[in-house]
Amino acid sequence: MGVDEHALACPFCLRELETPVHVLLSRPFSTYIWSKIANWWNLAWVTPSNLLELSSWWFSSRFKKLEKHLWECCFYATLWSIWLVRNDVIFKNIVVDRNQMEELIKTRAALWIKAKFDLKGYTVEDIKRNLDSVRRLII
Repeated sequence: MGVDEHALACPFCLRELETPVHVLLSRPFSTYIWSKIANWWNLAWVTPSNLLELSSWWFSSRFKKLEKHLWECCFYATLWSIWLVRNDVIFKNIVVDRNQMEELIKTRAALWIKAKFDLKGYTVEDIKRNLDSVRRLII
């Protein structure tokens, strides 16, 4: 019995082999999302060739305490969101567009940073709407 090529194909493009690097980083949708997040922080983005390079670049950025935690939350929220959307495509036949994905990531990152810090006077929606100006938040 042979291996079904479609069972191994990326559920998004159906052309490439589904690998963690392809799904989480190198497929056009994922590359766009990572680039968009880097743009929230006014950082230049060049797609790394693998997940180790991605995490090395991501965690070598120098930010102040709150910024650093939010930056790291964005990393994990992005990975998690892409993976969940992958599962939604496979198991629920749900398609998420770029704008929805950005909102999912912003919401997750804001929820996680709100849970970690006591940001009195800032709601999750405040943080979500102002990710690009997080450097001005006072904690």
